[in-house]
Amino acid sequence: MPHLPPSSKGSQSDDSLFRALLATAVDGIMVIDERGTVQVYSEACQRLFQYPPEEVLGRNVSVLMPPPYREAHDQYLENYKSTGNARIIGIGREVLGQRKDGTVFPMYLSVGEGQIQGRRAFVGIIHDLTALYRERSAYDQERAHLAMIVQSSNDAIMSETLEGVITTWNKAAEHMFGYTAAEMVGTPVTRLFPADLQNEEVAILAEIREGRATEHYETDRVRKDGGVIHASVTVSPVYDASGKIIGASKTVRDITERKAAEERLQSLSAELTHVARVSEMGQLSAAIAHELNQPLTAVLNYTNVAKRLIAATDPAATAKAYEAVSKAGEQAVRAGQIIKRLRDFVEKRETNRTIENINTITEDALALGLIGTRSADITTHIDLAPKSPPIMVDRVQIQQVLVNLLRNAAEAMADSPRRELWVATMGINDTGVEVTVADTGPGIPDELAARLFKPFVTTKPGGMGIGLAISRSIIEAHGGRLSMAPNAGGGTVFQFTLPAAQRME
Repeated sequence: MPHLPPSSKGSQSDDSLFRALLATAVDGIMVIDERGTVQVYSEACQRLFQYPPEEVLGRNVSVLMPPPYREAHDQYLENYKSTGNARIIGIGREVLGQRKDGTVFPMYLSVGEGQIQGRRAFVGIIHDLTALYRERSAYDQERAHLAMIVQSSNDAIMSETLEGVITTWNKAAEHMFGYTAAEMVGTPVTRLFPADLQNEEVAILAEIREGRATEHYETDRVRKDGGVIHASVTVSPVYDASGKIIGASKTVRDITERKAAEERLQSLSAELTHVARVSEMGQLSAAIAHELNQPLTAVLNYTNVAKRLIAATDPAATAKAYEAVSKAGEQAVRAGQIIKRLRDFVEKRETNRTIENINTITEDALALGLIGTRSADITTHIDLAPKSPPIMVDRVQIQQVLVNLLRNAAEAMADSPRRELWVATMGINDTGVEVTVADTGPGIPDELAARLFKPFVTTKPGGMGIGLAISRSIIEAHGGRLSMAPNAGGGTVFQFTLPAAQRME
């Protein structure tokens, strides 16, 4: 129970009420006289300071204080009695207390002055601040940790008000944009926006006010020196303690080098694709002369015959001359078609996707793919689906894939006793098309099958090993898939799919 000084006045009920108050109060309650001697020491004080009442009552209150408060306390009381100048009395403030085991803890001490039995006394209310200080420390550590992360980040991190005014600006932002924090804090964030993107912030802040974050959208920003950077921006709402949105946090990543690298990679990919076509042309070059020589020789022969027949001035001979000249024209057209196909195939140009029919592309590829490959010794089975959905593709690139597969198949069967080639197209409902090229060659060795589509992997002694790698990249860039499997009758089956062109509603 709390210990009280003897009282000659007051009812027994008042005394019981006061004792109950001291016993149940959460905060410590203590009374000292004008000399600093402890007169009242509540149960909460016992828990706070760990001293039993008999070790505190009648002693100077300074026993509960750590240095330098302990040494200064009595002098403080003397100054107050002589001058009336109070430092705590009637005001209250945060001070330190000391437990019996010597540990020091923070507390809030409020002191009031009164009279007990005609003598001046001081009542102290003590509230333990240990938990609050622990929370403060954790909060301060968390803020310091977050600040360290923000300042050490390689990404520009800034915060702004809902009006778009910058409130914080980290070191990476200074490095990225060339502005110091002093130059940017308090200014509109649109200062970093190109002239044609000034309205972008309006849409961003509208999303933030609705509590929606925007992640990794790519845009442009302007440096202090006027240079433009490509940026990936993430924007998140900032909330206050009550959960109200008070601003936005932005993380900006400079992706200028990445975008440049992607453009270089696209350029190199296009160049490599062209190199592959030129390589195919190198393999075709010897056969081209032979293929063109036949129709051109025929044109010459038919023309000479026509000349002789026309010179004979015989009506029957004139009809034969007409027929010969017609055949000469057909052969000239054939030669022109071969030249046109070869020119289109090897031409370096930008990707151009158009609505195409897979059967037409396959027929053109067959005309080129088997040139100079002993095709007369190959039995070719062609099965083109009468109805297949149109596809949106780069015609020459898909033709390049087919030419590569056809020539690989023909070369694989060069020494096979059975030389049969299957080329088939098939519609996949209305969703796309499937193209199959199968041969009866020796097949692909198991040790190469898993790596077949990787660059520089080849089964041909003089091959570059890039044809199938490029073919797969072309098909996948069109949204399709290229695969290989053993042929049940011996040999290899290559299949690729392409999605159907989107219908315009």
